[in-house]
Amino acid sequence: MKKILLIAACSLFIVVSKAQTDSAVQTKQKLMITNITTMDGQKINGLLSAVNDSQLVLNKYKGALTVPAENLKSFTLKRKHSVLKGALIGFGVGAAAGIIIGLASGNDPVMAYPSPGEDPLGLGTMAVALNNSFAMTAGEKAVLGGLGLGTTGAIVGTIIGAVAKKKFVIGGKKEKFHDLQADVMLKLVKK
Repeated sequence: MKKILLIAACSLFIVVSKAQTDSAVQTKQKLMITNITTMDGQKINGLLSAVNDSQLVLNKYKGALTVPAENLKSFTLKRKHSVLKGALIGFGVGAAAGIIIGLASGNDPVMAYPSPGEDPLGLGTMAVALNNSFAMTAGEKAVLGGLGLGTTGAIVGTIIGAVAKKKFVIGGKKEKFHDLQADVMLKLVKK
């Protein structure tokens, strides 16, 4: 009965959330960090705010800056906060995997101590005590696995977020900029 109620509640939530969106596609501008190299070798950095047929428009702390297509040698686009997002996603995936693996491996068996008559020197008792001191429950394995794999995932996600960028080479050619304009606009707008 609980499963049926849970499925019904999830289905109702999906229907209500989809019903609240407008029929027109709602778009929002992504924050993209742009590094531009001009034809004369000048480097310009800022947030990309618009792209039109003949220029890129950047938001700088001083105001808007336009760079015409004829002056563009190349530029790169990188999502703002991509390193943080990569680290968080990596941590989440790694932690989930570690928790699942830890819980799936189950509890370690605890060995019984030998009777005093069977182990006169106490070596068996020491071996059992050593083995039992490292025995872990499934919950303990899940915590350690979640932390270990979560940390590893965060490191990998940070590296991926830091190097993920798209480079566009224009070479001062307005035709090439016009051909790449659709790709740039798709990267700038998210649904």
